[in-house]
Amino acid sequence: MKIGIVVDNELNNDIRVLREIRLLKEQGFEIFVLCFGFVTTYKDPVEQIHITRINIPKKVKDILFFMFNAIPLYEWFWAAKIKKFIIQNDVEYLHVHDLYMSRAAYKGIRKTNLKIPLILDLHENYPYTVRTYNWTKGFLRRLVSRPDEWEKKEKKYIEYADRIIVLSSEYKDLLLRRYPDLPEHLFTVLPNVPDLSQLPLQKIIPVESPFKQDFPVILYYGVIAERRGVFDSIEVFMNLVKENYKINFLFIGPVDKKDKTHFLKLINQELLAGKIYYIPWIVSNELPSYLHITDICIAPFHKNPQHESGVANKIYEYMLGGKPLIVSDCMPQQNLVEKNNCGLVFRNMTEFRDAVIKLINDRELRSALGKNGMDAILREHNMAKVKENLISLYN
Repeated sequence: MKIGIVVDNELNNDIRVLREIRLLKEQGFEIFVLCFGFVTTYKDPVEQIHITRINIPKKVKDILFFMFNAIPLYEWFWAAKIKKFIIQNDVEYLHVHDLYMSRAAYKGIRKTNLKIPLILDLHENYPYTVRTYNWTKGFLRRLVSRPDEWEKKEKKYIEYADRIIVLSSEYKDLLLRRYPDLPEHLFTVLPNVPDLSQLPLQKIIPVESPFKQDFPVILYYGVIAERRGVFDSIEVFMNLVKENYKINFLFIGPVDKKDKTHFLKLINQELLAGKIYYIPWIVSNELPSYLHITDICIAPFHKNPQHESGVANKIYEYMLGGKPLIVSDCMPQQNLVEKNNCGLVFRNMTEFRDAVIKLINDRELRSALGKNGMDAILREHNMAKVKENLISLYN
C-alpha cells in the first residue's frame, strides 16, 4: 500500500512527521513524501522512503503563505503539486499535515479523478495560533493575512478530510463540542510521545556546564517568546536571585523576532551575570546531553487555546530524561503531570515562584518526580503504546 505524506516545510526537522513515517514503514507501507527543500542538499532522514522536494527559496514560500487568504496562490500551487505527486507515485492514501493544507489536498485529489482517502493531521489549534504570529500583527499585516478568517474556515477545511488526527483527547473533545454534527469516529488521537526504538541510535555526548557555580540548573527548551511564558520565568528567576537563592537558568532555542530585543536586554543584566546562559540553537538529538546538566525543566506556557490543544514534544523529552517538571495549568500538560506525579503545576506567578523554591531546596523530591516521569514514558507514554491508533486508522 502506498501512502503519500505532504508537508509544507522541510521534512528533516519535523520530529512528529518522521515518527509517523517510521511507524507506517514498520507496518509494510511504502512511503512517498512531498515537501519543500530550502537548501540544495539533504541527507534522507529515514531509509527506503521516496522524497520529492520542491526547491523554492524560503522567502518566496513565506510571501505566498502570507497572502493565503487574500490571493490563494499558495493553495493553487499545492493543489497542482499534489495532483502530479499522486499520479507519478500511484498514491493510495494521502496524509497531509496542518489545517490550511486540507483544501489544496482535496483539490489535488479531485484533479486526478481518483478516490483516495484524505487524512488530515492537525499539529495545533491553527485558527487561534495564527493570530499570535508576528507576521499577522499590525494593521497592514492583518489586512493582508486576514488571520481571523481561519475561525470561519475551520469546519469546512476539517470536512474535506476522511479522517482527522489530533494531538490530544482534550483537543478532540473541544472540536466535537464546537462542531457537534461531526462524528466522533472521524478522529484519531496521536500524542507527541517519543519513539523509544530510536534511543539506541542516539549518542549522548557529555557537555560541560556553562555555569561556574554548582547551583541547581533550570532549563527552558524551545521557541523563546512572550506567549510561551518565558518573560514570566525570567521575572521569577530575577526575584529569586535578588533574594539570594542559589540557582542557574539555561535557555535553549530561537527567539521570536518581535521579542528578541527585550529578551536579550533582560538576560544581559548585571544582576544575572554568570547565572543565566543562552544557546540559540541545538539539533533535537542534542537535548539529552543538556538534560544531563539540568536539574529542573519548565514549560510555563500561557494558558490559551493553542497550548490547550496538546502536550509539546519537549514535555515528554523532559520526562524521558528523568527530570522534574514545573508547568503552567494548560489542561493537557497539567493532566499529564498530575496523573504521573512527575512535577508541579502553577496557576499564577506566586505558585510559579513557590514551585521553583520547593524543587531547588529538595533534591530528593526532584529525584522522585524525575523517576516518576521516566517510568511513565517507559510504561505508557511512548510510540509503541499509541501506535495502534495510527495503524487502526489506516486499517
